[in-house]
Amino acid sequence: MAQQPSLGILWDNPVDTSEAKAKLDIYAAHGIDYIQLNHPVNTETLSLLRDTPFTILVQLDKPFLTISEIQQKQTNLLQQFGETADYYRSYLNVAAIGLLKNSQTFHPDFADSFSPILDSLSIRSNKEFYFYANENWYYLNAPTKPFATLYSDSAFHFSDIVSFNTIFSKEVNQNSGLVFFVNSKWLDEALVSYPEFSESLLLYSENNQWQVPLPESDESGESQSWMILLLVLLWVTLAILFKTLPYLRPMLLRYFLAHRFFVDDILHYRERAITGGISLMAMHAVFSGIVFYILANSSISDAGLDAFYHHMPSLAIVGANYASFFVFGVLLTLVVQSIALLWLYLPAKNLEHFSQAVNLYAGTFFLDFLTATILVTLFVTGFGLTYILTFGALFVLIWFGAFNISAFDISRGMGQGTAIYLLLTIGLHTILSVGLLILFFVNQPLVQILELAINL
Repeated sequence: MAQQPSLGILWDNPVDTSEAKAKLDIYAAHGIDYIQLNHPVNTETLSLLRDTPFTILVQLDKPFLTISEIQQKQTNLLQQFGETADYYRSYLNVAAIGLLKNSQTFHPDFADSFSPILDSLSIRSNKEFYFYANENWYYLNAPTKPFATLYSDSAFHFSDIVSFNTIFSKEVNQNSGLVFFVNSKWLDEALVSYPEFSESLLLYSENNQWQVPLPESDESGESQSWMILLLVLLWVTLAILFKTLPYLRPMLLRYFLAHRFFVDDILHYRERAITGGISLMAMHAVFSGIVFYILANSSISDAGLDAFYHHMPSLAIVGANYASFFVFGVLLTLVVQSIALLWLYLPAKNLEHFSQAVNLYAGTFFLDFLTATILVTLFVTGFGLTYILTFGALFVLIWFGAFNISAFDISRGMGQGTAIYLLLTIGLHTILSVGLLILFFVNQPLVQILELAINL
């Protein structure tokens, strides 16, 4: 039989008992049926909840476990879960215990890896067991269909009423039977700030009819103005370089339209300036930071971001946020470019000046202005992930190709040493790149961390 969705709250474990009791009366009057608390819940709160009509869920703090960690820590996990189940055994209104949170529960091997733990707990305890992932709750014995979902805002804004209504109305119309959780802080603020919402909840608790007057929507998406300003700044910088370095514009035209003549000018040291090449490489590092940021922001959710930095805290250069991907991209590019230039220059017997390697290597990075501009445009206008990944991959391929193209150009004036130079540069570069890819894919713990971050 179809059921209407129920309402629940995520409640921070209360300290003041009298205040908690007053809050519980308000929640009960507004039709809240479920309360989730974080383990451990003190005995005073459990005693207070014992005589209330709420169904209680308790969530353990076990976030971001990969399948490898679950397999390796089965004994310890079973011991911890068992002790927790025993703690709540006598509280009959504690209906379920959340064992995992945003972990790799959708991995093909999860069911086999976790079943010994679940089987032991089921014999030992009278509770249901669940996990939380992607803002949904799933029973461990039915892990494909959620029994609850979350409206995730923690601070109330009037525009939230519109989005809440859109999501909750859908569940009501579908008779989904889901438990619809909100944060207790959000609910407290909503009831006080928007009395019409309070009235709608009261009516829904009486007759299961959902209708709420909507305030004027003041939707404002996440601002990416800094990225647009940075992109404009890079274009302005290029224009200034064209103005102050007269050779740079001919360099651009010859690199793409008369590449052989461009290479001859560099190899015969007719083009000596290094400023343009260094500037292009510096801007390439900034473009790389933008690309890293966009790829991370497009493919990793906030929960995935927390999971990533949980396992890779050293990469949180400026905090556990997307900005760290930007900084990491800039720093990584600067290091890789430095290595690439030394790799190109040191074995090249026909190059007398370091500026020759710089100019040959940097020319390809004129393409950054095209690829990165398209990528930023796709990102800020909300195009699909497929397009963003496509142009992100194109950016990386151009970067990868810059080394091989410049190595081939340098080898033109080497005579008998050409084959050895190409082997030391293009050959070794290709072998090393393939080797790093293979090493990455055989490193299952690392692969699982990235899979977990992307899938959350």
